[in-house]
Order: sequence, then structure tokens, then C-alpha cells
Amino acid sequence: RISIECWTKTSRFLPAASCRVSSASFGENMSRVSKKRLACLLIPTILILALSIQSYSEEGAPTGEELKPVLEAYELILSRYYDPQSLDKEKLIRGAIRGMMDQLPDRYSATYTSQEYKHYQEKQDGNYVGLGMEVEKSGDRIRVVATFPGTPASRSSISPLDIILTVDGKFTKNMTFQEAFDALGGEEGTEVELQIKHPDGSEETIVLTREKIIIPPVELELLEGERVALIDINLFNDETSDRLKEILKQLETEKLSGYIVDLRNNSGGWLNSAVEVASQFVDEGIITKTVGKDEVTEFDSRGNTIPNLPLVVLINKGTASASELVAGAIRDHGMGVLVGRNSFGKGLVQTTHTISGDLKIKLSTAKYLTPDGDNVNKKGLTPDIKTEKQSKDLDVAIRWIHEHRGQLMPL
Repeated sequence: RISIECWTKTSRFLPAASCRVSSASFGENMSRVSKKRLACLLIPTILILALSIQSYSEEGAPTGEELKPVLEAYELILSRYYDPQSLDKEKLIRGAIRGMMDQLPDRYSATYTSQEYKHYQEKQDGNYVGLGMEVEKSGDRIRVVATFPGTPASRSSISPLDIILTVDGKFTKNMTFQEAFDALGGEEGTEVELQIKHPDGSEETIVLTREKIIIPPVELELLEGERVALIDINLFNDETSDRLKEILKQLETEKLSGYIVDLRNNSGGWLNSAVEVASQFVDEGIITKTVGKDEVTEFDSRGNTIPNLPLVVLINKGTASASELVAGAIRDHGMGVLVGRNSFGKGLVQTTHTISGDLKIKLSTAKYLTPDGDNVNKKGLTPDIKTEKQSKDLDVAIRWIHEHRGQLMPL
């Protein structure tokens, strides 16, 4: 029997409610490729151990008969493998879990050890050593989702949708997400060589130096003689909403013509943070709806305290997940217009589960919809005003705000 304790935090990019799941005990991570083939035989072994090989009456649940071949394979390995002293049951099971996750049809699910998850959370919080970019598993490749401003990645020619072919000469093809994550990480000041394939098919070798990355969740710049507030939201963490509230309070709104919210290259964050941020621009109504296997949950606006001045939201191919959630809510409620290029299209909800205190599983468990019921997964958001080049985004946004100066949203 598995017990689940839920709270309202989510994984990077994929907003959802997180859950802590208690089940059987599992050991160390299976370390290298030499045992990956062996682990493939054990992919469903976790089900046997976590569920104690029980038969379930629920439709679609595993039965002892269905899992029998897996148990037989596991027993065969333990009884007949030529070098039994080299076998570590816990590592085999850990490898089986990773193998099972790798077989899921979506590319956002992942597993972490406690130490790996600690590093993952540091990236979520915008405080870590690395290159300053978000990556994901795309088929058998590692793809760039976004680069963060002021980081080694952003100062290079790397951009969203680039494919990382090699890391320090090691091919990323068929690497697990965690293996790629580990390869890109390292000590501050060390170099890493990346072979990149751009969307146009060209390839490039780039050498970057890992740095201490500190990403402020929200930044403010006043434009046009302090008449336009440019609010750059870099990520959605526990500090984002409070920081945004502080910025909005300090604005002299009676002098403003409007706001520009920059969500370009923002790859997402926590669900609560996204809902709170969207609420500060949407008076009332649904911010998003999550649709899971057995449950539909609506998240409503918590209300705002600022005048609904003309608002432009900047998006691009690096705008993903929680950022798309916020942009979609603002668009559907008519509280602003979207300017830029199509967003990334990451609309699957992921929940983070802790198994026996040492292993974290990040699993896609639902999809999220915009207030009008749009599912952005794999298609993204289409801007109301499309621009071909990022350098034109601000000019177009400022022009639109000036054209609607003195009006309140929704128009």
C-alpha cells in the first residue's frame, strides 16, 4: 500500500501539485551503461517491490500474472549471472526504475537521488554552479529550452531549440536526462566543451566556463521617461510573487502608460508562484485548470491591487510551462496582448514523489489548460502580434501601449 502526502509545489517547467509517496526501500543509483541493458530487463521490477506483488481489483492495475515474467527475469539474473559477487540488488532496482522512466512516452519525467534533487532544486531557485541554461530530453537528444540572462550560455550563440550533440566529447544521444544533467554540471571555473546543432542544421563547437549562477526572479526597468514599466520575470519560485508585489507597489501608476511583462526564455517554475503572478494582472476568474487521470482542479485568481493599465506580454520559443500558463491566463481574460513568437509548448503537469526518502520521481500526471480550455502542449501559444526578430519586440510593445494609453484592460 502506498501513502501519498500532497503539497502545492511543482517541478521546473511543469506546474502541478507535488506529492510525497512512501513505499518500499530502494538503494543506490545504477551507475553506468554497462548495467543499463541488464536494467532494461527489470523495468517493471519497481512495481513488484513497491506493491508487494499484490493483485489489484482496479481496472488497468498490474496483476501478479502480468508481472510474473519480470520476477522470473530478476530471479534468473540473481541465480545464474556469471559473477554473482558483482551484483548489487539495490543498484539493479534503481537502474530498473530509471529504465522504466526512460520508456515513458513523454520527455519530462525523470528520477533523482537525494543529492541530484538537491542540485535540481538549486537550479529551480536560480542559485547554482553551471552554464545558465535549461535543457530537456527530446527523443534521444538533449535540447535547450532556455538560457538565462547574464550567464555563460546567454553570452554564447546557444539558443532555445538547439540540440546538444556532445559534452566534452561524449555523445548525448541516448543519454538519460540525469546523465546529461551531470555532464553539464561541475565545479566553478571549470570548462566544458559542447557541440551544438542549431535548428537550421548548422553545427558549432562552443567552450563555456561554469560559473556561480544567481538569477533574480523579477527585475524592473522604467522606459519612455518612466512611463512604461518593463517587468522581466526570469523564473517562478517561492520569491517571485512577493518580489513582483514589491515592484508593483513602488510604481507610481498614475504616471504610467502601461506595463510590459517579459517572459521570453522563462522556462517555468512552481504552480503556486505562477498562479499568484497571474493573479496580479487578472482580477478574477480561472487562471488555469489541471486535468489528470481521475481529477480536474481549477485554480482561481487571488485578485490584484493595481490599475489594469495596457499590458503587453513578451513571449518566444523559450517561454515554457508556467510562463505559458501566466501568458495564457492574461490573454484569455483580455488583460493584455502577447507579442513575439510562438511559445515552447510544454503543457504537461508533473508531480514530484519521494520514495523511501532517497529517490525522487518526477512524473507527468496531468495536463494544464488555459482559462478558455486551450492545451498548449506541443503547440504553444500564438502571439497576438507576431515579430520576426527579438530586437523588435520592445519597440512593438511600446508602440501598442502608447496607442492604448489612458485605457484600462480588458479593452
